[in-house]
Amino acid sequence: SAMLDAAAINQLLATTVPFNAHMGPVVESVTPERSVVILPESPERLNHVGTTHAVAQFGLGEVTSGALTIAAFADLQPRGFAPIVTSASVTYLKPARGQLRGEAELPAAEQARIREEIAAGGRPRFTIAVRLFDQQNALTTELRFEWVLLAPRAEQG
Repeated sequence: SAMLDAAAINQLLATTVPFNAHMGPVVESVTPERSVVILPESPERLNHVGTTHAVAQFGLGEVTSGALTIAAFADLQPRGFAPIVTSASVTYLKPARGQLRGEAELPAAEQARIREEIAAGGRPRFTIAVRLFDQQNALTTELRFEWVLLAPRAEQG
């Protein structure tokens, strides 16, 4: 399969999404069903009370879900399919301090459903849940991203 490793996805994210290079998340590991992304501690990402800014947390969540989407559907992207976030929600459970780790999963059964919908000419939507953890492994933030895989123009009917 056209599996992309963490290094390839880091490169892809940095070149296709300039904001990611500015924000600083690093894809630590990715498989077609799971991604782990690190946001290193950095003073410029703090808010007025000295914890990681909500926007930085949101960005880490978005990259974590995006890395997984890219890995899971790597074979579709050369054909022109483009993953796009259509909606998102975030719940801040506790103040996030220091280095943060984002984790996301997309089960094989859900991926199969998405592929069947594409094969049938549909425009599948799917949701990826992301959890952020601090260095003490405490859950700080929960996010949900709804994605759609947009077909290349030639395949859109």
